Amino acid sequence: MRYLGIDFSGGAAPWKARCSRPTVWIATLEGRLLRDVRPVQALEGEGEPFGRLIGLLAAGDYRAAGIDAPFSIPAAWLPHEGHDDLLRRVRDLPPAPDRPFPRGSDLLDLASAQGDVDTPKPLRETEARWRKRGINVRSSLWNGPRGGAPFAAASLSLLARVSRPLWPWRRGEGMIAEVFPAAQLFTWKAPHLGYGAAEDEAVRRVILQRLSERIDIPDPLGSILLGSADALDAVIACLGARGADLERQADPPPSRFPVDGWISVEAG
Repeated sequence: MRYLGIDFSGGAAPWKARCSRPTVWIATLEGRLLRDVRPVQALEGEGEPFGRLIGLLAAGDYRAAGIDAPFSIPAAWLPHEGHDDLLRRVRDLPPAPDRPFPRGSDLLDLASAQGDVDTPKPLRETEARWRKRGINVRSSLWNGPRGGAPFAAASLSLLARVSRPLWPWRRGEGMIAEVFPAAQLFTWKAPHLGYGAAEDEAVRRVILQRLSERIDIPDPLGSILLGSADALDAVIACLGARGADLERQADPPPSRFPVDGWISVEAG
């Protein structure tokens, strides 16, 4: 009963071997026990942090892993052969000079080959669902300020290299699911805004208490979560992964999900 949660980034700096303020974190949940929370720079293995994360996920030593990043682009701009072909095309894109994956603009160019992206911030069905509930989602084809395209380019590059089942397109042990901490917190009726700044520790404490109703968090790890919203999001991502695993065991028909993916949350 091992689940991983990953708070992700599409920027260049968070993936450097030296990072003074880490924003990419990996959490490990075993049963009810939060076993570990660490920045990507502290992962075991050789090579750069992005490559070490690929190695961790490719090994498949978990029931499910949740990543806080887009797993697809809106259906209208998917290649005709579908999501698998999107992954192959992203894998063929060269990495940008300052990061180990393509830029958001590269993904936008790839999508534009399927047809003009004639709306600034197109949403997938799953994103539109959360937007209607008041959750601030990013478009995976928006490459402007606070755009989701850099996240999607980095995420798709990672997923193309780990070769694991991706929920909901494929299911199985060691699968990876798209999660979104704000949506998860909303589902739990917990605070889902305004907990990222240093002065927001009181809000993080409330979220930590809500998490403690679902999992066991040792005091040393709880202190890390109070000090870092990114570490906290990684732990929340574990629960989204667990939600996808529970849905997998219930075996819902794949046709119930849109072709461009779905954000997983654990039920409230």
